[in-house]
Amino acid sequence: MTESTPTTEFLRQGTDPVVDTAGLDDVLARRSVGTETVAKAAPVIKPSVVHVPSSLLSLVAAERQRSGRSNGQILIDAIEAGHDHLVKLHNESNSIGGRLFTARTAKPQLPVAQPLSPLNVRLYEQDYEVLDRLVTELGAGSRSRLATLALAFYLDAST
Repeated sequence: MTESTPTTEFLRQGTDPVVDTAGLDDVLARRSVGTETVAKAAPVIKPSVVHVPSSLLSLVAAERQRSGRSNGQILIDAIEAGHDHLVKLHNESNSIGGRLFTARTAKPQLPVAQPLSPLNVRLYEQDYEVLDRLVTELGAGSRSRLATLALAFYLDAST
């Protein structure tokens, strides 16, 4: 005994299935070539913490109050605005090793040597990928060091 499915029934009858076209425009609007969808999901925002010198916290708070932006938005703007400066710091960093040890670039000098405090940031998931790439490219060593270098330059320049 063979199992009958709607598809085999249509093939046996030589007819095409009736397709309800109501809502078809919505389906087509969400689809592009293949199985990708044009309608993108909302970006995922994730919390994280960077540790910055305590003296920067009050400057970030003042900028947050002045601009109405979040810590994450201030950090993104600081990195964007100071990118050339961060590249220059990286390029001017001393190189160590090279004869007996693998050559490496020393991390850029932090502008202030103070106790560190946590700074909560909320960024899009893909922003963290960009941060990690910049940490590697600029030899910053960590997200916190990158944040410190960018915020110190940005908040000093904007005050």
